[in-house]
Parts: sequence; C-alpha cells; structure tokens
Amino acid sequence: MIPVSARICNFPRRPDRPARRGLTLIELLVVLVVLLLVTASISRLLASAWDSQQAITGQNESQKRAQRAVDTVVDSLRGASAVQSGDGARIAAVFPSGNVTTYYLSLHEIRRDRYDHASGQTTTGETICNDVSNLNFGYHRRTGNLWVPAPSPALSESVLVSVTVTLGQDHATETSLVWFRNHL
Repeated sequence: MIPVSARICNFPRRPDRPARRGLTLIELLVVLVVLLLVTASISRLLASAWDSQQAITGQNESQKRAQRAVDTVVDSLRGASAVQSGDGARIAAVFPSGNVTTYYLSLHEIRRDRYDHASGQTTTGETICNDVSNLNFGYHRRTGNLWVPAPSPALSESVLVSVTVTLGQDHATETSLVWFRNHL
C-alpha cells in the first residue's frame, strides 16, 4: 500500500495559473465611451420629455385663461336685456336696471367699462384678462328654429363670444354663446 503522502505527490501537477490580469486601457476606454453614449441618450430623452411637458403646461395655461375670459364675459352678458351697441370687437350691453357694461380689447387685454344707473358713476378700463390676441363678438337672432346673423347688434338675441389668448408660442381660442335671459 502506498502512503497517502506519496499518492498525492504522484498526481500530475497542474500548470501554474497565470496571474489574474486587470482591464487594459483600451477596454476601459471602450466601457467609458459606451457609458457616455448611454448617458447622452438618457439626457436627450429627459430633455425632450421636459420640453414636451413645458409645451403642454403652456398650452394648458393658455386654454385656462381663454376659458376664464370667455366665462367672465358670457356670465356678465347673460343677465342683459339687449345690446346697446357693438361690432366685431366691442359690445355694450344694457341691463333691466339701466346699467350698461362694455367689453373691448385694448393693448392685449380684455377690458370692461361699467355704468351704474343708480349712482350715475362709470368705472372704466377694468382689466378682465391679459395676453389676449383676439376678441370677437358675433350677433345672432332666432328665425324659426335657426340662429342667423342679426342685421344689427341692437337686434341680436344672442352673442357668440370668442377669445384667443397667446402666451409665448402657445395660444388657445375659446368660444361660447350667450342668450339674453331678459331679452325685451
């Protein structure tokens, strides 16, 4: 019988393993270039997402302002009994109390003038909305079941109000129709 220590020595020897080697400079540079490309792609994607978000936010703000402006004008006109005077960019509505409210566009602002019949005082130039690029009024009258353009603003029974708000490159247009509740 062979002693254990002799048996171990009789096994063929494994060749010495080469020492572990590290990364070469070329391999390290290739990894860095790949990481830079991935980082640049992600940065470009994030920048694009940010720009899209800014555009959506601007559009939403324009839309919100235009809707608020139209609602303010329409809600005010709803109680009017008639149009005293008007054209495509201006309206003066008379109310049953004798008060008169006028809406118009001046220096990219919707402005309101109000005459209070009871006190005889007039308030002028009250700003309703800023950054308005267009304010338009369309005057209509009912003929049978149809609404047709009124021959004059004073004969109108409803008014189509359209407001366009522009904020930078973003713009939004809102339109609403008001029927005079107290039409005489």
